[in-house]
Amino acid sequence: AVVSTQSTGVFNLPALLACNMVLDLQLVETQFNESLSEDGDVTLELYILAYTELSKVFDVLGSLFRFVATDVHNKLALLQSKLDDSPNHYRTIRSMVQYEVSEGLTSTSNRNGCRTLLRLHRALEFVSGFMDTLEVCQEENISKPVWEVYNSTLAHHHTWMVRKSVGAAMYTLPFRGTILAEVGPSPTCIPSLVKVLTKVYDTVQDTYQTNNLLTLK
Repeated sequence: AVVSTQSTGVFNLPALLACNMVLDLQLVETQFNESLSEDGDVTLELYILAYTELSKVFDVLGSLFRFVATDVHNKLALLQSKLDDSPNHYRTIRSMVQYEVSEGLTSTSNRNGCRTLLRLHRALEFVSGFMDTLEVCQEENISKPVWEVYNSTLAHHHTWMVRKSVGAAMYTLPFRGTILAEVGPSPTCIPSLVKVLTKVYDTVQDTYQTNNLLTLK
């Protein structure tokens, strides 16, 4: 169930994170799908909600990925605080980009929404590839294909030290069957989920590319 403050409609992110540690893929698919608008934009509130649930995948992957989960949670909380403080400017990803670019915030603050979301955006590409691997791989040991997904996505943005740590973590990945048992009641929805994740990723990618924000430091 969604945890919210009834009087304001503001979502209680920490309570939501703690309410259930089993990843519900159907919920992720529904919320990401609902975040997409017909005019090629993404509603930030639904993006945060969907990503909050999806981020549980890092807990499923084992203890060495917990640092990733913590970083993702912190970034989601920062976006939520910006949405709470300025709902008109942060209603959608496009409105956030337009506001922060026009105000010069993307070049003056490391805690701006655009930079924060870009890191989540890059991680989403990895998670989408991981989910696809989970679906198509027939082997129980998925360390090698997941490592290949990492190298083609997040590795491009990580330092050598981080890449080395992730490489070591790959050897501790649970078996495929163990992971599937942790992803909620609808593991069969993975193909449709990957399609939605790809659509969300492509939509955000287009917005960032149009505004020259893909290399934002």
